[in-house]
Amino acid sequence: MNVNFSATVVSAVMLLFYQSVSAEPAKTSIEEKGNIYQFANQCYLINVSESDSYLSKEDNGYGFSENKNSAVKFYMRPAALGVYLLFNQNKQYLIADGEHLNFVSNLESEMTLNIPEKNYLITLAEWELQADENTNGFHLKNIKENTWLAKEGLNKNVSFAVSINFKSTSGCARFPESELGAVGAVTKTQHDNGMLWGFADAHEHSGANHGFGGKIFHGASFHKLGIEHALADCEKHHGENGSKDLMSVTYKSGSGNVAPDSFGADLYNHLIKGEPDHLTDGYPKLSEWNVHEAPTHQSLYYKWIERAYLGGMRVMVEYMESTEVVCEAYKTLLPGDSESKSCNEMEHVDHQLIKVRELQDYVDAQYGGPGKGWFRIVYSPEEAREVVRAGKLAVILGIEIENPFNCFVDEREGFKTCDDALVRERLNSYYDKGVRALFPSHKFLNAFSSGDGNAGILELGDYLNTGQWRDYVSCEEVPGKYWMKAHGEGEQTSIFSKLAGIPGIKTLNELLSDSKDPAKQALPVYPEAASHCQRTGFTPLGMSLIEEMMSLGMIIDLGHTPKASLNDIIPVLVDNNYPAVHTHGGDQTAVNLIDGLASRGLGSACRDEEGGSGLLASFNSINEQVDPETGLPRKGLSYDFNGFASYNRPRFGELSRCVQEQEDPLTYPFTSFAGDIVFEKLQTGEQVFDFNQFGLANIGLYPDLIEEARRGGASEESMNSLFKTAEAYIRIWERAERRGTQQQNFSDR
Repeated sequence: MNVNFSATVVSAVMLLFYQSVSAEPAKTSIEEKGNIYQFANQCYLINVSESDSYLSKEDNGYGFSENKNSAVKFYMRPAALGVYLLFNQNKQYLIADGEHLNFVSNLESEMTLNIPEKNYLITLAEWELQADENTNGFHLKNIKENTWLAKEGLNKNVSFAVSINFKSTSGCARFPESELGAVGAVTKTQHDNGMLWGFADAHEHSGANHGFGGKIFHGASFHKLGIEHALADCEKHHGENGSKDLMSVTYKSGSGNVAPDSFGADLYNHLIKGEPDHLTDGYPKLSEWNVHEAPTHQSLYYKWIERAYLGGMRVMVEYMESTEVVCEAYKTLLPGDSESKSCNEMEHVDHQLIKVRELQDYVDAQYGGPGKGWFRIVYSPEEAREVVRAGKLAVILGIEIENPFNCFVDEREGFKTCDDALVRERLNSYYDKGVRALFPSHKFLNAFSSGDGNAGILELGDYLNTGQWRDYVSCEEVPGKYWMKAHGEGEQTSIFSKLAGIPGIKTLNELLSDSKDPAKQALPVYPEAASHCQRTGFTPLGMSLIEEMMSLGMIIDLGHTPKASLNDIIPVLVDNNYPAVHTHGGDQTAVNLIDGLASRGLGSACRDEEGGSGLLASFNSINEQVDPETGLPRKGLSYDFNGFASYNRPRFGELSRCVQEQEDPLTYPFTSFAGDIVFEKLQTGEQVFDFNQFGLANIGLYPDLIEEARRGGASEESMNSLFKTAEAYIRIWERAERRGTQQQNFSDR
């Protein structure tokens, strides 16, 4: 029998079983006294406590009536903890209309209006539920108008607030939301030997829409008013037909190239001529809302994260991200179009830290109250273990920016110059805010280290960030044996030829040579070499930062650390028996030396004539890098969604780039590797994300990617190794904390 056919039949049988036993969330006919969270995502009638009077539609408007047949059915959709949208059977929202009640079909928000998104727009449809201390009932307060539901309309005096109860019913309209395409419940939490079960995604950016000034990435991981606002039409940010989406033009994730040779002409054609880049429609169509066609669109919507979690993701590292240079460039090229007046990266980090906690609260609200959701921010490895053993997702917070803690390579007006004491103070401050992982360097030179940025457009960015050009030399001139070949360390070509396509500009050299500033006329000249590396590594202040991170037991991410810096830090880590991670791949030998974890995306799913693929090779390589003592993998998974990375394209359809004709498409339904969840195709609104046609279009396709690898021949050992990476990551964190405690004890002597 065909193996794929058998798997599909088994999954279909399980799907029918789960559908028969797992209906809507359990409903309560008698409310738990004082529990304002229990009504989430269920259908109710609202009646006056201890009476037969229901909130109804009458000829003279809306009010309480004993005519139950005219009672309005409400789907209680949480907008936040203890706050609800009341959605009626006609798909309308209950709102405050002066002293009266009314209904509207559509709500406006900062996502649909041309106003900044930094703060929510409060609407008339948001109702706070409060327990009535004198009865078993509740009071309903309109947040915007500060009025209370009364027996007759609304009243600003709380003494007139009517005590209400909720009576379970059926027939409510469905609130707009993405399907999960998954049925079942998480049951597997550990391996037979007691290790945590699940895989770690060590590098994601759900809050990217709040970085870079707020206009580059469009779409939110959640919105209090729902998916219609979280994944709204992107014309507000990206212009008609996406013509203002300059980052998409500069970097198309499918190409894997930053600033391809044609980018100068492409930039001109979009910026000046308005050439289309992508369709802008959001939910429900989402015509081109995928990482291949529109890499600047949210790919970590919370329901998509939930699907990945159901497919086995048990640890996710959430990095706050931003780049001041990109923000400033955007404000220059598109004046008046930036969400934020400030491009300061640390301000963006602070805002994202707020938003990721709001995301946790939002998920909690959907699942019945504080602590009830599957998305749990953790602050210690012990807490992470507890969360994973409870069958939930442990989320670790980190920072990935150009100038951590506002420590610039040059003096900046309005900012203190960083020294050891200031770095210690600011690092401890963000540790107190929950940050546990940090990139000491990124693309550009900062006060701590050189970056790993490529030539091309990033070369110019480094100049704008620091006032100096890259100091590239032949990698043979950089001493040391450790080299996790960084993004920008290979044969480099200067940016000047890249802009040749812009009419009137032959080279950037001609443009800058007209400048009266001598520094700008000193253009870089790179030596001929097979590979170029940054000349300098960590500064003394950078090594001080590393020592402080070690003392706190923090997770050091070497993902953007150039060769010279690696040769500074690896001996220190080895001498201190301190682990680190590298979430952009890297030289596995160096990772093994520090007992760390290297992670990255997996290879192409395109199969060759013999059935092999980059995806299959990547999966099997996980099992090839296993610690012989612990049995834990030293290689894992991190896709860097919302981070301008490369993602698996499909094997079929218009988005495929497979050279050879492909056979044996992934069939649905299928059962998760754990055997506890059955997956159908992911559907969000009208868009069906079939892996065969979309590949890894967003994080919600992780289960499909894993199943594609299984069907393609990934070994059972490799699959088991992948599902030990949650344990592997947490053990690295535990070792880091132990070494940090030991260092503190030593320094206290």
